[in-house]
Amino acid sequence: MSFLTPLALLAGGVSAAAVIALHLLARQRPRAAAFPPARFVPDQPVRAPSLARRPTDLVLLALRVAALLLLATAFARPVLDGRRRSIARVVALDRSRAVASLAEGRDSARAILGSGDRLVMFDSMAGIAPVTALDSLAKEASEAPGSLSAALIASIRAAPAFRASADSVELVLISPLVREEWDAATAAIRATWPGRVRVIRVRASATPRQASQRVEIIGREDDPLRATAGLLGARAAIPVRVLRQAAAAGDSEEARDGRVLVYWPEDGGGFPRRARPDTIGAVVAGDVVLVAPFVRATTPPPGRVIARWADGQPAATEREVGGGCFRDVAITLDAAGDVALRESAQHLLAALAAPCGGARELTPLADSLAERLRGARSLVAAKNLTGKEAPESPLARWLLLASALTLLVEMIVRQYRGAGRAS
Repeated sequence: MSFLTPLALLAGGVSAAAVIALHLLARQRPRAAAFPPARFVPDQPVRAPSLARRPTDLVLLALRVAALLLLATAFARPVLDGRRRSIARVVALDRSRAVASLAEGRDSARAILGSGDRLVMFDSMAGIAPVTALDSLAKEASEAPGSLSAALIASIRAAPAFRASADSVELVLISPLVREEWDAATAAIRATWPGRVRVIRVRASATPRQASQRVEIIGREDDPLRATAGLLGARAAIPVRVLRQAAAAGDSEEARDGRVLVYWPEDGGGFPRRARPDTIGAVVAGDVVLVAPFVRATTPPPGRVIARWADGQPAATEREVGGGCFRDVAITLDAAGDVALRESAQHLLAALAAPCGGARELTPLADSLAERLRGARSLVAAKNLTGKEAPESPLARWLLLASALTLLVEMIVRQYRGAGRAS
């Protein structure tokens, strides 16, 4: 048996010692002696504390000490140790559009996974999957982009499950490691894992060739977004129309034909209104960050989030329509300032005008970033891991119940003895 919070045992031992010490302080009636002026003292029971050679009320003492020790043991979170392993592994398998062959990743995962190890599958989202899921893995990769941040978060959360069954935990990442999978949060998330990450690189998909064309703004002539599009030039990947007014029926048909249609109303009109409009300091789309005081009065409709506000709430979403997609952008640009002329505003427009599913950056991740992923050479000691996935033993609940029952018996015994003394 091992304890996840051993300090609770120390606290319980100190508390039990304090209870024993209190029982050594006996309160007894002093020996009677003749003292004539005592007739002026009120007739009341008198008791004075004195140090006893042996504890008083041994039954009550035993019950109280037992209740404290049972409670301390429960809070120490005991775990029955089964067969411990020297190393347990959490294997994160990339199934995103960046993977050229899922079979290659599947074979690599099977070669590493052992009995009791955990498997995490990820693209833009990540989650724990049974090892048997490798048998039913689709032949083709997902169309969603990969996210190393999501993979690391899911893997780190899964690791504490080995706290009682292994000495060390290793994270294994099976991925082509391309640029689109690394975002602004990846380095910070990786820093929360103190041990190494074993990286197994598989072949990446070929980057599709895409034509470049100017972004077309449908709106007022003095629209500040026209200046942004003019500075952007031909950096948009495919023909894109940005509607600054209400969409017409024919516009949706263009999206069904495979085009990207961006609905970006100047005042956020047509979107659900926020209960309390407020101001936020930045909007983030992938690695693009545009810092400015944005007024948030509306919220984009549900869909795949392609841009978020600084507090994580959706700022722009994407919906599939036939062979193309329709994007809703609830970002209001201030026409009076220079926000639309900034280079970061151009990058934001390019990100919102990217191909459906996002622009594909399938070039290999820089070696320096790959080394940051690998990190330290040592493994993480399983006993040092904490988190929601830490195993809980039913012993703790039974010990809490036993402690409560012991205190109940102590109360009954104390009341019975008090009634006996009173009589």
